Amino acid sequence: MGGYRCPRCEGSVDLTRHPLCPACLARDWLETERFVRDKHDPGRLPLAWDSYRSVLNPNLVADPLPFLVDAATRGHWFHDAYYDMYVHMCFEPLGVQPGAGIPEGAREPEHALDSLLIAEANSKKEAHAFAVSREVFEAQVEAGEFVPLAICERDGCEALRVPATKRCVLHTDASPRSSEA
Repeated sequence: MGGYRCPRCEGSVDLTRHPLCPACLARDWLETERFVRDKHDPGRLPLAWDSYRSVLNPNLVADPLPFLVDAATRGHWFHDAYYDMYVHMCFEPLGVQPGAGIPEGAREPEHALDSLLIAEANSKKEAHAFAVSREVFEAQVEAGEFVPLAICERDGCEALRVPATKRCVLHTDASPRSSEA
C-alpha cells in the first residue's frame, strides 16, 4: 500500500505498518499529562514500591521525543486482552535499553529491561510508558495475552486498523485518536 499523507504533519505513512502517523503519535504521547508515572520515574529513586515495577532510563525521561519517534516508527501495536486496551511496544528505541526492573520492596533497579511499552497508547489522556522485557512480552504474545493489531475489515485493504476500530484511517469516519478513555 502506498504512502498515506498525514493531515496533521503532512508526513508520509505506510498504513500496512502504522495505523497512525508515528511522528504525530510520539508528540501526542508527550502531551499526555502523566506519561511518566511516579513508579516509573527515575527521578523518584531510591524509592521502594509494594510490587515489581520498572523505572525508565533517565536519558529517555530527560529528552523523550527522539526515543518516542523511534519507538513509534519501529514498534508494533497490540491489543492487551486482559486489560482490554491498546499498547505499543518497541525493542530498544534508539538502540538503548529504555529502563530497568525493580523487585518488590527494593529501592534501586536490579536488572536491565530492553523494550519500551506504551500502555493505553491510543489515548491522549491515559497513555503512559514503562520498560519491559522483550522475552517476557513475546511469551505473553505467544500465550494470547497480547494480540497484534488486525488489518482493516474492508475487502482488499491491507492497512492496519486504527486502534479501537475495525477499519484503517482511510476507511473509517472516526478520528484516528477517537479512543480518549
